Amino acid sequence: MRLLILLFCLTLSVHAMAARELEWDDLVPAGYEPQKVYGALFEEIYGDEEPESIEDGDDKGERMMDAIDKAWREAPLKQSLDNTAVRIPGYGVPLDGDEEYVREFLLVPYFGACIHTPPPPRNQIILVKMKGQGVPLDLVFEALWLEGTLKVSSQDTEYGTAGYVLEGESAELFTGY
Repeated sequence: MRLLILLFCLTLSVHAMAARELEWDDLVPAGYEPQKVYGALFEEIYGDEEPESIEDGDDKGERMMDAIDKAWREAPLKQSLDNTAVRIPGYGVPLDGDEEYVREFLLVPYFGACIHTPPPPRNQIILVKMKGQGVPLDLVFEALWLEGTLKVSSQDTEYGTAGYVLEGESAELFTGY
């Protein structure tokens, strides 16, 4: 009987430690719609102008980019995910490492995010801090599955504001859901 209880407790412990598989929408609080934020900013700055009538170098364009950047840096975060063991796919944007391994990088939902201006909202950027030697440099640009402990913590980086930090335990090539 004691052995059965011990096995049951071990099974519960293993299940409690299992990572929760997330999709990128899971990082966004209910009711937050970035396209509506964008639309409101556009209307505020451009009024009734049609997007096609806007010319390069327009000073309103600069104001629009600044407004979007500010809104994305302040995008709401999902506090209920703090300190959660997770598994999530994404693409890496290297920040720190050496010629062989990347130990710190941004994880983003699509290839090229954070390279363009403005970067995605902070609830769509995760700062990954890998434990151990890190991710091989040649893999970080591929679609990856990352697993570790997710923290709700806003961090400014050279490529954008991350709303979450992942204490990375493992990384592997993304093979689908």
